Amino acid sequence: MAEFTQETVTAEPRLDVPGAHTGASSGRLPPVARIDTTLQTIESSGVVHGSVGTVIIDNPGRRNAMNAAMYGSIPDAVATLTAQPDLRCVILRGAGGEAFSAGSDITEFAERRMGVRGHEYDKVEHRAWEAIAGIEVPVIASIHGPCRGGGVAMALHADLRVAARDASFSVPPASLGLAYPQEATQHLVTLVGSAVAKQLLYTARVIDAAEALRVGLVQELHDSDQLDEQTNRLARRIARLSPLSIRAAKQTIDSITTTGRADAAEAVDACYRSNDFAEGVSAFMKKRRPHFHGH
Repeated sequence: MAEFTQETVTAEPRLDVPGAHTGASSGRLPPVARIDTTLQTIESSGVVHGSVGTVIIDNPGRRNAMNAAMYGSIPDAVATLTAQPDLRCVILRGAGGEAFSAGSDITEFAERRMGVRGHEYDKVEHRAWEAIAGIEVPVIASIHGPCRGGGVAMALHADLRVAARDASFSVPPASLGLAYPQEATQHLVTLVGSAVAKQLLYTARVIDAAEALRVGLVQELHDSDQLDEQTNRLARRIARLSPLSIRAAKQTIDSITTTGRADAAEAVDACYRSNDFAEGVSAFMKKRRPHFHGH
């Protein structure tokens, strides 16, 4: 691509996430449901711009449905990525080509979510969502195929949602007799407005990717075979820009909308005092590309 000349993306081995496996597999046993992470180093014209991490929802055979153990391993996966130096962006996606996530695994509900046990299940879910929302760098949900219920909630806690044209969305707790969690509902209302949120929750209907784009649930649509490339392109663009500026933007917007972060003003002030700001001004004046370091 012209705007990223001489760019290379170095794929690194999958990172070891404590508790990522929800079971053991060996020999001919089927693969187990898990949360994986990977890390890529972004470089262009010989300059390293940091790294882009990926959180992968991987539940073979169940369209990447999220079970309780998978929710429970999300905070560790996030901690593994955010511990990496120079992390600039995180991508959240489903494994394989069939689905982003079919939502929470309903086969667990009778044992884990009925009665008072439901509160403990909700706490595990909420900790997963909070971990995603709490990542200081931008998070992009890359969505293909079905995205349902808990999968929508995962995507809602990302900063941006990029979808394939084959993606579809629904929030179906009314078809199960459940209430959609307040935190996820708040994010949904922030994105699509109260009337559309009510329509989705009252009807539990499935909307296609085009309607999701129209109502503001997703920000970009791409052909299915282009989704990964376009998501990576967006992540690389973010990685090349000032991490301090982007962190301040994220904290300020979140303080206005949903999370009420008190550190937004400090993040804004840090930009004025940063080497990145001086570098950006110098690069503009000298008509060259800036090289940001995040301090």
